[in-house]
Amino acid sequence: MKHNDGKVVHQIDKNTRVVPLTFMCIVLCGFSFYLGRIFCSEKNMYEVDNITGVVKSTQKTISGPSNIKFMDFPECDIAYQDYTPCTDPKRWKKYGYRRLTFLERHCPSPFERKECLVPPPDGYKSPIRWPKSKIECWYRNVPYDWINKRKSNQNWLRKEGEKFLFPGGGTMFPNGVGAYIDMMEDLIPEMKDGTIRTAIDTGCGVASWGGDLLDRGILTVSLAPRDNHEAQVQFALERGIPAILGIISTQRLPFPSNSFDMAHCSRCLIPWTEFGGVYLLEVHRILRPGGFWVLSGPPVNYKRRWKGWNTTLEEQKSDYEKLQEMLTSMCFKLFDKKNDIAVWQKTTDNDCYMKLSVPDTYPPKCDDGTEPDSAWYTPLWPCVVVPNKNVKNLSLSSIPKWPQRLNVAPIRVYDVRRSNENTFSRDNFKWKKRAKHYKKLLPTIGTDKIRNVIDMNTIYGGFAAAVVDDPLWVMNVVSCSAKNTLAVVFDRGLIGTYHDWCEAFSTYPRTYDLLHADGLFTSESHRCDMKYVLLEMDRILRPNGYAIIRDSSFFIDPIETIAKGLRWNCRKEATEDGGTKDKLLICQKRLWYSKQSS
Repeated sequence: MKHNDGKVVHQIDKNTRVVPLTFMCIVLCGFSFYLGRIFCSEKNMYEVDNITGVVKSTQKTISGPSNIKFMDFPECDIAYQDYTPCTDPKRWKKYGYRRLTFLERHCPSPFERKECLVPPPDGYKSPIRWPKSKIECWYRNVPYDWINKRKSNQNWLRKEGEKFLFPGGGTMFPNGVGAYIDMMEDLIPEMKDGTIRTAIDTGCGVASWGGDLLDRGILTVSLAPRDNHEAQVQFALERGIPAILGIISTQRLPFPSNSFDMAHCSRCLIPWTEFGGVYLLEVHRILRPGGFWVLSGPPVNYKRRWKGWNTTLEEQKSDYEKLQEMLTSMCFKLFDKKNDIAVWQKTTDNDCYMKLSVPDTYPPKCDDGTEPDSAWYTPLWPCVVVPNKNVKNLSLSSIPKWPQRLNVAPIRVYDVRRSNENTFSRDNFKWKKRAKHYKKLLPTIGTDKIRNVIDMNTIYGGFAAAVVDDPLWVMNVVSCSAKNTLAVVFDRGLIGTYHDWCEAFSTYPRTYDLLHADGLFTSESHRCDMKYVLLEMDRILRPNGYAIIRDSSFFIDPIETIAKGLRWNCRKEATEDGGTKDKLLICQKRLWYSKQSS
């Protein structure tokens, strides 16, 4: 065949291509089937390795929940007593050090998962009860001395006999956290009248700030990574103070936008003005309009403090001016300042946010395709998440004060599909009835034996609201695959986080007294292996702690079977309405010690 230019072009016979392509498809399909057989057969084989804690068994894959057989899970090696799968220091070298990305969540692959029971430390005791636990805990429960040795002059904690004592000191509050917060309340009167209810403390240390605020009616999420400080978050949870492992690095924090009433950083060493100010932009995203950001430490009060910061006056002055300029560009305004504390407030003025749309403005307004509440493995972007048209209604001055806001349907309930004021009210009524029934079945709810609680599959935080007068706090978890209702939880004055229960939770072992799972296995069974979810529940549950599992009758029996292998004592109970569709499983985890313990 010839083109118009006269050059010869060889035309390929189409029939000659059919046979090789057909043959290739058959070969690829056969090879894929072969690999699938290998993969499936390997997935069903396990064995035990006492050194690594990796478990293997000769049981075959279970075709469905009703076919689950008893599994006797072995103990992990004693070296795994404080195992945090997704923030494991043994895996740090696999990830980058820039912006401390190695401290973020990096979960093991399915082939690396441990199928063993995490043992308690040698000499572990039942935790000291709240409120005494706020100032002391057993040394053997959190046997780490790094902070005690390195921060002894700052009164973070000190070891006396068999206990750690927490005098309430800190780098920026040598006179005690109480005096520090008193000064803060003078600057921010809204801390004293119920206006401010929820707070986040980034780089929390041993959570002295969050612990003290509990007595003042402010519920704080204390946030810190697992790093060389050893067990900051573990110290907080051991004492009954809300905390979670996390770091502002390259990904958004697992919270919705416009949620916290206040954010705090006390010499937390976060480089706020670096990388285009993305860390400040994340604080802006999660802070409610009209909310406050409090900073103490460098570069605040640089005129008096610069000599103690191993820097020069000029450097600290430049850092402060750069910080102030960035905050102003993000629609913050300096609210007040005294000594080492500076307070900025996020504006509720839409005019400021409209200016961000001007070309070449930095930071720019995030485009409409950036979902403000997307916060599960979502990267940080150098742009301002502008509150929606309801910015005035979301502002701190517009929502009811605590405790009235707990039972008022937030405006964001209408953002949830098929939700409105009526569904919110019905949910409230339902959980009051359920909580009353739970207390009959488990009378320890409401006593000092239950302090730290997780509601593993909440919608509006109804269970937490129903037990709000008890001496406990609840971490409300909204599944990353479910309807986004976490903003409603925060608007009520409660706290929570996004999570995927196919992975490990961002906490240490033995940190919760009660796990509540309502419909979790029904809603996640198509995604998550029931066995691994229950192993994770065992990891984070304290010895002698409880689990209330409310689910379809189809799942309750197999859950009970697996729970026996976890060394839990369980009993089935009817729901409050006595129906047959759902059942309750009340379990208690036994205290046991590793065979390697002395």
